[in-house]
Amino acid sequence: MDISRRNFVSLTSAAMVASPLFTSIRASAQSPEDPLGVRGDFPLLESTNFLNTAYHAVSPNQVIEAGVQFYRDRGNPADSIGPFLAEGREVRAKFADLIGAEQSEVGLIYATTEAENIIANNMDFKPGDNVVTDDLQYNASFILYDHFAKTKGIEVRIVESAEDGSIPIENFEKLIDENTRIVSVSFVSHENGLCHDLRPIADLAHSHGAYIYVDGIQGIGMLELDVKEADIDFMGCGTYKWLLGSYGMAFFYVRKELLERIEPDRRGMFAVTDMEKFRDFASYPDAAKFSPATPAFGAVHVAGTALDYINQVSVPNIEAHTVALAHQMRAQIVELGFNCDTPEGNRSSFLTFFHGQDPDKVRETYSGENIKVSYKHGGTKIRVGASLFNNQSDVDHFNAVSAKIAKL
Repeated sequence: MDISRRNFVSLTSAAMVASPLFTSIRASAQSPEDPLGVRGDFPLLESTNFLNTAYHAVSPNQVIEAGVQFYRDRGNPADSIGPFLAEGREVRAKFADLIGAEQSEVGLIYATTEAENIIANNMDFKPGDNVVTDDLQYNASFILYDHFAKTKGIEVRIVESAEDGSIPIENFEKLIDENTRIVSVSFVSHENGLCHDLRPIADLAHSHGAYIYVDGIQGIGMLELDVKEADIDFMGCGTYKWLLGSYGMAFFYVRKELLERIEPDRRGMFAVTDMEKFRDFASYPDAAKFSPATPAFGAVHVAGTALDYINQVSVPNIEAHTVALAHQMRAQIVELGFNCDTPEGNRSSFLTFFHGQDPDKVRETYSGENIKVSYKHGGTKIRVGASLFNNQSDVDHFNAVSAKIAKL
């Protein structure tokens, strides 16, 4: 059987015409092959079944053009960076609106991991303290707290996930106690796509006097999250995955009641209220204090355009569309007999599974069909997910090729 990309998306490719900023996102552009009316903004889809946003995003034309325009302007630079700084404040407000926060609670940093480093360096850890995370957390967190275990004598407690890939709240209850300083979890795990129900974890942490830090990069832009309803204290979130942006900047959320508690880990002229003197500097009282030096203005500009794009489509629409597609892929993976370690009914648009076949042959088969997925743990595990631009044809194509792999 010839399972080709053309079999599944021939109707779609003819409609791939670049459109002006956001004009393709409208009801008249929607169709069964393009439920959210966005596919024309992603020319890559003409040749590639891209199911790998959990690794990094394909940016829409509008976001790419924003980046191109920014760097084109470098050929005749403006006289002042004042407009760039003003745009940074606007972008902070856009992200704050996305997560139910206030602009004053959102700072601009360079990468997700930087946020957790700032928090950890503010904890004044002492021997006997512990940090609780889980075995589905991003590797950078383990590296960070291993350092403090060696230098400060803290204990790092790792909650184990269940066989089906879930982590019941009871597993956290066993490890969180009065000596816990931070509970560190991902909104959505990079490892298997598990979406944590954050409020019960936050309540548990707070009941023991601990803080909760959330790595948001694998969920924000894909799923709705209100940080106030979830009652989380801190969150870091890069922009190059589900936020459709690029590398070089991230958002840092600090609950306003804790802004005085968390000090920046470096100092610079853009973090103070008056830079034109020699002594007695005052830091900004809000999250602006976490941006001490010249930001990556290009990445900030791109992120602002990407947030506008996502807002036009709307995260509720993205969540409803993509999570349903992921559930279809999971059902097929299980039916084929693969070992899926993403819980059934999970609220996330990506999943992972162990295929049990020769990793090289699996990679060759998916690549030969122009299907982009992540290959984890030496290629023995596949991570696959649906983004806002994916459709039923993409899922059918992936499922059909996966059926071939099951017979290798």
